[in-house]
Amino acid sequence: MTELSGLEVLALVNEIGSALEGTYVNNIYSLGDAQVFRLRKPGGGDVWLIASPTLGMWVSDRVSERAETTEFTTELRGRLLRSKFVSCTQPDLDRVFELALGEAGSALTLVLELMPPGRLLLLDRDKRVAVASREDRSKRRRLVRGELYTEPPRTRLSPRDVTPDDVARMAAGEATVGRALGRHVAFPRKYVVEALARLSLREDEPSSRLSGREAEAAAALQGLVREAAERPSPCLCDVPPGEDVLVVSPRAFQAKAAAASVSSLCDQVLLPKLGESGEKEPDEVSRRILELMATVSKLREERDLLLREASLSRSKAAEAGRAASAEEALKSLGPKEPARRTEPSSPAAVASLLYDRAKEMEAKAAESGRAAERLEKKAAASRPRGQPAARALSRRQREWYEKFRWFFTSAGKLAIGGRDAQTNSILVRRHLQDSDTAFHADLFGSPFFILKGGAGQSEEEAREVAQATAAFSSAWKTGLGAADAYWVGAGQVGTAAPSGEYLARGSFAIRGKKNFVTRNIVELAVGLDASGRVVAGPETAVRAYCASYVTVRPYKEKASETAKRVLKDIEALSEGALQGRATLDDVARALPAGGGKVARRVRSEGAPRDTPRQA
Repeated sequence: MTELSGLEVLALVNEIGSALEGTYVNNIYSLGDAQVFRLRKPGGGDVWLIASPTLGMWVSDRVSERAETTEFTTELRGRLLRSKFVSCTQPDLDRVFELALGEAGSALTLVLELMPPGRLLLLDRDKRVAVASREDRSKRRRLVRGELYTEPPRTRLSPRDVTPDDVARMAAGEATVGRALGRHVAFPRKYVVEALARLSLREDEPSSRLSGREAEAAAALQGLVREAAERPSPCLCDVPPGEDVLVVSPRAFQAKAAAASVSSLCDQVLLPKLGESGEKEPDEVSRRILELMATVSKLREERDLLLREASLSRSKAAEAGRAASAEEALKSLGPKEPARRTEPSSPAAVASLLYDRAKEMEAKAAESGRAAERLEKKAAASRPRGQPAARALSRRQREWYEKFRWFFTSAGKLAIGGRDAQTNSILVRRHLQDSDTAFHADLFGSPFFILKGGAGQSEEEAREVAQATAAFSSAWKTGLGAADAYWVGAGQVGTAAPSGEYLARGSFAIRGKKNFVTRNIVELAVGLDASGRVVAGPETAVRAYCASYVTVRPYKEKASETAKRVLKDIEALSEGALQGRATLDDVARALPAGGGKVARRVRSEGAPRDTPRQA
C-alpha cells in the first residue's frame, strides 16, 4: 500500500509552497475523509489542494467536485475563507504538514498529521487547537479544543541528524544492517533499503559490515534527504509487496513510471482511494459523452474567438470611418483584411468592409454556439437515467479584470472598480490610462471605478458607471436609496498628496472640475452570462449580457443569506441551464458589502450578447 513518508512530505511541502504562493482560500469542500481547498491566484485561476488525514496533502490537477460538506468543513470555512497563503512547512522530517494561512506573524496554522489514525487540526494564533477532525486524550498526548498544540512524540533519530557515532551505536546493538538503520532512524523500510543499496549492502547482512563505514553510512542517509529537498526524482516503483512512491532516483528498486511532481503521482495513486473521487475507467457510453463534451468545449472556444475578432473588426470599422481619406482608412484593415472586389474609394467604404467582416464572424460564432448546444443536448440524452452529470471543479482561466469589481456597459466598454483600499490603489496606479475616465461616489467610503476608453463615453455609459460606483460604496451599508457620484479625466487623478497633506492608502487627489451624476439609485442587477460568470452592475448593462437576472437593493440581512437567495433565484430563472457553473462564493464576491433583498426577478425574452472576454 502506498504511504507517504517524511521524504515525500518534504518534497510535497516544497511543491505546495511554490504552487500556492500569492493565493488565498476561496472555498473548502469535503471529499471522503479529506478537505479540498480551492485557492485563488491574484490574477485569476485556481489551485486545488487536497488534505487527507489518512493519505496526505498535495496539489491536485484531477480532483472532481463534490457538493458535500461536513460540520468540520463548515468550521474551516468560517475561519479560513479569504485567508492568504503564507507558507507550508514540515517539522523536522515528520509526516506532518503545517500550512500557515492569514497574515505573516499572526497566521492560523492548518496541521495535517499522517501518523495513524491521522488528523487535521486548525491552530489559532497562540497555537491552541481551534478545530480538530479528531481529538486525542491519551496519556502520551492531549489534543483538545482550546488547549496548546503539542507535536507528535519522536522515538527515532532524524536521518538529517545521524552522525558516524550514532551509526556505530546502532550497529553495536543490532544483528543486521537492516535492523541497525530501520529500528533507529526515522525512515520507512523502502528508504533504508535504498540507503543500503547506495552502500552496496543488503538488509540481511551482518551489522559488522558497517564497521569502518560509519561516516559513509551517515552521508548516505543525509544524501537521500538532500536529494528529496533539492533535486527530487518522483517515481512509482515496485516495492514488495506492492508499488510505492519514491522521491529519489532508485537503485534498489525498479522504477515503473516517472513523474514531474510528487503531486501528480498522488493524483494517480492516492486520489482513487478517496471514496468515489478517483477517476474510474470510463465505459463506452461515458467515453462517448466525454468526447462530445470535449467537442462542445472546443466549439465554445471557437465561438469566443470569433466574437472577439468581430468586436475588434467593429472597432476598426469605427476608426476607419473617422479617417481623413480612403488611404488612411485602409491602414485599419490589418493583416487579416477582408476580401474586396474593388478598391474602396472612401473611408465609409472601408468601414463597410470591416462591418461586413464583423457580421460574417458573428454569424459563424452563432453557428458554433448552436452546434455546441446541439451536442450538449445529445450528451445529456446519452447519459443513463439516474446518472448525474459529472461536474469537474472549475479551472476556467479568469480574465485579469475579474479580481476587481467589473461589468461591461450596454455599449460594450469595460468598467472595473476597487474592492478595498489595496485594489483601489492597484486600479488607479496600474490600470488608469489617458483614454479612461475615473468615477467616485460623493461620500466617504467609495471605490474608484474606471471606464476603459471612457474619454468618449456617452451620457448613458456615465450614468451606468456612476450607479455602480454609488451601489458599491458605503451608501449600500447605510441603506441609502440614492447617492451622487462624479467622474473626471485620467489626468485629474493625482497619486501624490498636496504639500503638507496626507493621502490614506487607496485615496487619490482629484484636481480640477468634477462632473457630477446625481441621484443614482442604489441598486444592482445580478445575473449569469453565457459562460456562467456572475455579473453585477446596473440593470441596463446586465440585461444586455444575461438571459435572466435579479435586481437587489440594500436590506438589513446577513450578506451570506442574500447571496444564497440570489444564487437560487438566478439558477431558477435559467431553468437549471447554468446550474453548477457559479458558486455561492462567486455570488457573494460579486455583491456589495452588506445584506440586500431581491426586488425583481427578470427573464429576458431576447437573446443576450456574449460578454466580451478581453478588454
